[in-house]
Amino acid sequence: GMEAEGGGDNGKVVTGVKYRAVAVDEEEEHILPADDVVVAAGPWACQAEEWFEGAVQLPMEGVKSTSIVWKPPVDDEGNANIDAVEATALFCGEDHRFGTHLEVYPRPDGTIYICGIGGSDYITTSELQASAFLTDCNPKPDRAEAATKAFQMMSNSYAKNGELSHAQACMRPCPPDAKPYMGRVQGWSGAYINAGHNCWGIAWAPACGKAISELVLEGSSRSVNLRPFDPARFTVSRGRGGRGRKKGSVDVGEQW
Repeated sequence: GMEAEGGGDNGKVVTGVKYRAVAVDEEEEHILPADDVVVAAGPWACQAEEWFEGAVQLPMEGVKSTSIVWKPPVDDEGNANIDAVEATALFCGEDHRFGTHLEVYPRPDGTIYICGIGGSDYITTSELQASAFLTDCNPKPDRAEAATKAFQMMSNSYAKNGELSHAQACMRPCPPDAKPYMGRVQGWSGAYINAGHNCWGIAWAPACGKAISELVLEGSSRSVNLRPFDPARFTVSRGRGGRGRKKGSVDVGEQW
């Protein structure tokens, strides 16, 4: 949660972050002093609705998806043969035999990451606000098996000698309009959101990080127009603020 001062017409000023040491199951609440706080908690960033006392509404759907990782192939002496893995990604069509649409990503260490396994679960905002899958986000064994079989149908070498390293799962954060939340929290000084980037978070991270750093340090983003990503775009205004048509609390002019 947030520690803050002030209120009323002048809004609140962030002074710190409230936290508990979950790893050691600690009940005592601590406060980490802070002048500026950026909420970047992926799908669970929607919990900030409570932290900011309803100043912002952050509808979010979590997409829980399984993926698998293959070990590097080995040579005749049992050593990892990294050079045998081509640096070529594959984007496959629908395989109705297994219910997959594989995306195959070779890695520099010779492992192969595969997603597009199908069978994802869709987690609601209320479930995410209740910390669903926050500490345990387990893969689906049946989807890992389906992806394994689908990939082995594509590769004779992995069908004969391939060894699966592990299966895993992730939770993709998806706002209703497929746009991330990036910007200030209205009515709070020193409070920002940077979350909801779906599966593009890694690719977009450099640009998003630069934009938010400019916003925090300079007062506005020079590198990215953040207006389409306003965290308040789904927030119901507590007051219309004068005559005229509004989008939330923003004037959009008279329409005749």
